[in-house]
Amino acid sequence: MGELMECMCQECGISHIIDLETISLEDFEGGGGKLVSNLFCSECGGQLVLNKKAGEEPNYRLK
Repeated sequence: MGELMECMCQECGISHIIDLETISLEDFEGGGGKLVSNLFCSECGGQLVLNKKAGEEPNYRLK
């Protein structure tokens, strides 16, 4: 198993932990992130965006 990445669904916001070796990426129009082009959300079928390495500190904070 390779490096695990956290991907977030653009539709429902659920995070998925996915092996980097199974992900194909494409540029995200209008944003600085990367879209996952070959996998989709298991809950709603929405588009996934690569967020960060699994287990890393989130790049956002809730107040």
